[in-house]
Amino acid sequence: MRVLKIIFFNILILFLLLCVFEVFLVIDNKRKAPNDKYHIGKLPYINLLRPERFRKPSGLNSTKQPIIILGCSFAYGWALKDEQTLGFKLSQYANVPVYNYAVQGKGLQNALFILQNKIYDNSIKNPQYVIYVMMSDHIRRLYTNVCMGDFVGYPIYKIDKYDNLTLKYDYFPFYRQFYTFYFFNNLIFNNLLYKDYKRHNRYVNAYFLQMNKEIKKQYPNIKFVILIFGDKNNFGLDLSKLEKNGFIILQTQEITGINFFNSRYQLSSTDPHPTEEVWNIIAPALADKLSL
Repeated sequence: MRVLKIIFFNILILFLLLCVFEVFLVIDNKRKAPNDKYHIGKLPYINLLRPERFRKPSGLNSTKQPIIILGCSFAYGWALKDEQTLGFKLSQYANVPVYNYAVQGKGLQNALFILQNKIYDNSIKNPQYVIYVMMSDHIRRLYTNVCMGDFVGYPIYKIDKYDNLTLKYDYFPFYRQFYTFYFFNNLIFNNLLYKDYKRHNRYVNAYFLQMNKEIKKQYPNIKFVILIFGDKNNFGLDLSKLEKNGFIILQTQEITGINFFNSRYQLSSTDPHPTEEVWNIIAPALADKLSL
């Protein structure tokens, strides 16, 4: 009985400490991000994917085969106007219709969910390419939220021994919606999982293979392009399996000869998102590489 009391007392102390820590994190994040709203509850992920969340398609007067873009805020064009984004620049340079389904703050899980649920314009006719714009933080997002206040997070998939992915949750479970969970989850990734390249490669390859399988159900002849923003060697990725399966792997640094991760090409010293100048350089190089 005494042992049980000691255990209960220690659990209670731990719970109270976690509550205090949660309050501290809420206050600290509110100071840094005053627009974040603290919300605990079931938030279906699909609520994020309303049409107004996506960029408007561009180049629709063209008779060429369309392009579909997937990715995060880089591909979406954080803080940029429609006409300053990759999708628009690509449509103008190559005179090709472009549909941009990138969602800010998301990643591989989001793209797979969109393709599985056909959350794109079903009137798109015979697209030539689907282009996923990948940046390094998409690895971390396989394990933890994009930021402290991201309560909706990502759809959660489980992977089996054959590397098949099945949807487990289309919303963030209750326990993942606390700041404390994000803090420790991020701590674990940065200190224990960051250089687990074998695990990262397994997940990344599985997601792309499943995405390709999903998009080909509707468009059997479409080609899948992975545009890596930066250098894939910095990710520790081995994408040779994808190349053998017909994927086209391109790197922005390789096709342009420019390292865009410096202040000249970023919105600010604290915001690494690309400026319009970046897409002015990448769009023509990408179009030429794909013979658009």
